[in-house]
Amino acid sequence: MPAKGRKPKEVEFIRQLKELSGHASVSDFAKACGKKQANTSNYLLGKNVPGKKVLKDCLWNLFGWDCEVVLEIASVPPQANVPAEPGIYVLYDSGGNVLYIGKATSLKTELFQTLRRRIPVSIRTGPSLDKVRPALQSLTSYVSLYRVRSGRIRHNLEALMLRVFANQTHNSNIGQFH
Repeated sequence: MPAKGRKPKEVEFIRQLKELSGHASVSDFAKACGKKQANTSNYLLGKNVPGKKVLKDCLWNLFGWDCEVVLEIASVPPQANVPAEPGIYVLYDSGGNVLYIGKATSLKTELFQTLRRRIPVSIRTGPSLDKVRPALQSLTSYVSLYRVRSGRIRHNLEALMLRVFANQTHNSNIGQFH
């Protein structure tokens, strides 16, 4: 029980996080923490006491920068060998050129959904040079998988990678930072 007139230590902790993060507005702080503005406002005012999971999530989203290699430029693994964890994936053709960059809350699900997608523009291929829109799976020889737990970091890494490989991928957007 907190001392009389003091807020619970969890409320004081989240207030310190806001101050240390440098976010002036509650809205910006909530977004950076991956939380709803109304909930974050209630935590900061002491109306609700944030639980350990909320505090851990805030810390992770604000300061969790880890990125772990799962697989790097290797043959596409069987679906059973791909983790159902959040991350970034990169698809390469047989020459090592980047075909596609994506982020996923589940690498297993998103990777194999993407492989089934058709590329957004027609290409000429085969002996007759017919225009076709093949599925990425038929063009993909290699894949890289990176475990990135923070949604914000995952988003920003994808946006950065899309800019680095601009106009070389079959991604339909260039990505935006936030």
